[in-house]
Amino acid sequence: IVTMKNANSKIKPVNRQKGLTLIELMVTTIVLAILATVAVPVMKNLFERKSVFAIGDLFIKSIKLARVEAIQRGKTVRVKTSSGSGDWSQGWFIEFTDDNNAIQTIRNFPPLPSNPNFTSNEYDGSPDLTILPTGQVSSIGTFDLFYPTCVGNQRLGFNVLLSGLIQKGVTACP
Repeated sequence: IVTMKNANSKIKPVNRQKGLTLIELMVTTIVLAILATVAVPVMKNLFERKSVFAIGDLFIKSIKLARVEAIQRGKTVRVKTSSGSGDWSQGWFIEFTDDNNAIQTIRNFPPLPSNPNFTSNEYDGSPDLTILPTGQVSSIGTFDLFYPTCVGNQRLGFNVLLSGLIQKGVTACP
């Protein structure tokens, strides 16, 4: 409370407003709602873009792991889709056949978040991506990775070379 002296030298209290009026509160809420409406789609695209590149890096690392395992074990290693089809978004796994003809799983990779399109026409469950003990692959092929809401250059393409190495390229969305 602030006080003021008047001409009769009596002290008179002056009341100050505390808080917001209803109109100020409504205007602030509307402005925040508009900002959120604009920001949410932009943030979603940003997260999906980062996610596509993170998934791409994970996939390349998994193929490198399979290649190293094939060379170290001196065995043929297979990278197989969990779906049994050309849809790799459901996950994949790395396996080999040991000396007792038993199939051993080296590592499983879970389904991908937010259901991206991750496909291969060549490695569709038959044949599998097979890495020979020399580190080379038995057949070349490609992979395609993008989200259905893809815009701009957020589509990744992978070429599996005969050497067993992977080339990654970024292209425009379909």
